[in-house]
Amino acid sequence: MLFCSLFKRLFSPLLILLYTAPALAEFETVVLYAVDYPPYMVVESDDNISGIDVEVTQAAFAAVGITTDVKTAPWKRILKNIEHGRIAGTLSCSRRPDREEFIFFSDKVNEINQVAIMSRSRDDSQLNKLDDLKNFRVIAVEDWGNQRELARRGVEHQTTGEMDNGINSVVFRDVDVFYNGEMSTKYRARQLGLHDNIKAKRLSDKKSTPLHLCLSKKYPGAAVLTEKFNEGLGIIKANGVFKAIYSKYL
Repeated sequence: MLFCSLFKRLFSPLLILLYTAPALAEFETVVLYAVDYPPYMVVESDDNISGIDVEVTQAAFAAVGITTDVKTAPWKRILKNIEHGRIAGTLSCSRRPDREEFIFFSDKVNEINQVAIMSRSRDDSQLNKLDDLKNFRVIAVEDWGNQRELARRGVEHQTTGEMDNGINSVVFRDVDVFYNGEMSTKYRARQLGLHDNIKAKRLSDKKSTPLHLCLSKKYPGAAVLTEKFNEGLGIIKANGVFKAIYSKYL
């Protein structure tokens, strides 16, 4: 008994090191997948993928000595490959009950807020909740989740086929509100030179949707990889790199 206790005390740390070292060695470069969703992920081509979440993920892993290679593929294929452990994971995705079984979710990387985009000069004092939109002239991108939500809530609205028209409608036309994602709209407005012409009003009954690095539970060493990413994310939040990345895009 004394010998066994002494053996465990002396060699258990070594055994843990020997067990985890090969797994960590595999992660010198991690291949992740993304879809085009500016400014979170900006896919210009297969070899030119950037965006806030891409740069944050690369910086967080780099802080713990791991490099990343980001590729693109259709979203349904990405999810299916994660489910079966064929790829390490994706950035960024939301936590949902149907994904819990096969995904490790990192600490929060980003978030999505659905907001009322308005002309900077427009009075928003009477707009506080989603149903208040019934008292405004509203536009949304046709068949996007935002537009379907308005339809379910019985909010009368116009539709448009693209985000640019929604932004232009509140700046130059007789439309009060463009109901859309805050970060993506601000990013596009900056590209159009209209960032200073708009403002975003968050609604009290609309919660943000956190986004995470999502890693396959069936991928070898994914649990360790998730821990290393969270460690790196904490480092870049503390040293200012995280904030600097955001400021480049917004």
